[in-house]
Amino acid sequence: MRVFLDVNIFMDVLERRRGWKASLAAIQLVRNREIEGYVSALTPPIIYFLRARYADENRAREDTRRALKEFRIVPLTEEIILKSYEESRIDDFEDCIQFHSALNTADVFITRNIRDFTAVMNEIAVMIPEEFLKERRERF
Repeated sequence: MRVFLDVNIFMDVLERRRGWKASLAAIQLVRNREIEGYVSALTPPIIYFLRARYADENRAREDTRRALKEFRIVPLTEEIILKSYEESRIDDFEDCIQFHSALNTADVFITRNIRDFTAVMNEIAVMIPEEFLKERRERF
């Protein structure tokens, strides 16, 4: 199974936000190589930027590197950018980039902000971490 994780899943864990344990469990499935994990090329700089607000340069870089261990990074191509410019079903441009990065890469798009992607759920399965983990347990 191939999953694409939105940047907010990593931020759940790094900031111990509500639901962080389910987000960590999804990340651990990738780290343990039980599933294939993908992220957008936007994800490393976003994680770094958000961590650098609270940590020094070296810590922010190390946190970013560790957070993304075992994940494959989907290149940010001209095609993804152009499709994201034209995407009218998703309001936020960064969300458009996340969606188009996931679309031809993964079977499931895991995000904390599922409501932002309701208009595109017919193109890729979109789930919150808790839903993904429950469905995975039921299948296996």
